[in-house]
Amino acid sequence: MALLPLLRRLGSLKLTPHFSQRSISYVERIRFLQQLKEQDSACLSHLSEGQFLVYSSGKPLVRIDKANTKDALVWLSYSEIIKYYPQIPSGTVLLDVSEEGKPRYSVQVGALSTATQEQLEHETQAMFTDLRLALFMVSWQEAHTLSRANCVLMWNKNHAFCGKCGAPTERNAAGYSRVCGSCGLTQYPSSAPVGIVLVTDPALTHVVLVRQPRHPPGMYSCIAGFSDAGESLEETVKREVAEEVGVEVASVRYVASQHWPFPGSLMAGCFAIADIQELNLDINELQDARWFSRDEVSAALDRISGNPYLRLRGNPSGELFVPPPGAIAYHLISHWVKRTPIHEIYHHIY
Repeated sequence: MALLPLLRRLGSLKLTPHFSQRSISYVERIRFLQQLKEQDSACLSHLSEGQFLVYSSGKPLVRIDKANTKDALVWLSYSEIIKYYPQIPSGTVLLDVSEEGKPRYSVQVGALSTATQEQLEHETQAMFTDLRLALFMVSWQEAHTLSRANCVLMWNKNHAFCGKCGAPTERNAAGYSRVCGSCGLTQYPSSAPVGIVLVTDPALTHVVLVRQPRHPPGMYSCIAGFSDAGESLEETVKREVAEEVGVEVASVRYVASQHWPFPGSLMAGCFAIADIQELNLDINELQDARWFSRDEVSAALDRISGNPYLRLRGNPSGELFVPPPGAIAYHLISHWVKRTPIHEIYHHIY
C-alpha cells in the first residue's frame, strides 16, 4: 500500500504511546523495532510520538558546542519537524527505539532556504555540519547513529529503481525494504564488510601506520580494505596487509566493529602480529607507511585529542597524528598504547 494513503487512514486513529516513560529492556526495544520495520501501519502510527534527526543536503544538525556529549545530536518532535518538512513520511527512515521506548527517525529535508535554515539552527542552537566532521564531534554511540541514518537515507535514494529489471521500486514505511512493482524483487539495505587492522611486532613496541593520498597532512592510520567475496575476516586482514605493505601477518584477533557511512561499511577492527621488517608499499594505494614506536604513537594520540579538527585541516607542522575518537582506528591505536588486554577493549569503547 502506498504510504500517503495509508497515513491518511491512520490520521483518524487515536494514538497511544507504545510504552510509558520508564526505561525499557533491550529485548523490548528490539521487538518493538522489529514490529516498526515490518509493519507499515505500526511505523506510521507512531510517527507522532517519534523523535527526528534532521539532515539537510547530507549534513546532520549538530550542536558543535556540546561536542562529544549526549546532547550533541538534535532530536526534534513530530510537531517541530513538520513545521520544516511537512512531506513526512516520504523522506523519513526509521533509526531505532530509545531507552524510553520512543521510535527515532531520520529525515532528509534536502536543501533548505537560507531563512529556514537560519531559523532552525537558531531555534535549536545547532548547525548543519559536514558529516565527516560531525562523526568526530559526537560520542562513539552517536557516531553510529549518524552513520546508520545516512546509510539508510542514501540507500533509499540510490535504489529507487530495480537492479534486476530497471522498473521503479516502492519503499516500506520504515525505509528498510524496497519492492519492485514489475518483477517483485525485494531489496534490503546492507553494509560492505571491511577489515581494519593494527599491525604490531611480537614485543608490542612498534606498530605499522599507513598514509593514503587523501589523508590530511600529518595523518596516519591503520591498514584497511574491503572483504572479497567468500573471504573470512582473517583472510581479508592478511591479504590487505600483504597487498599494501608487503608483510605476512600472523595471529589475527578481532577486537570490535563500527559502522562507517563512507560508502556504507562495517569496519571490523583487529590486531595482528608481524616481525619488524622493511615495508614494501603498494604505491597505487599508499603514499607512505612506517613502523612507529610507542612514544611516537602516544604523542600522535595527544595531538588529535587536543585538536580533533586536525582530521579535516591537517597538521601544518606535518607532525604525526591519528584519526580522532569517532573512528575505530583511534580505539585500536589508543588501547595498544595503553596496553589494554584485547578481551577488555570492547567494554571500554561500548
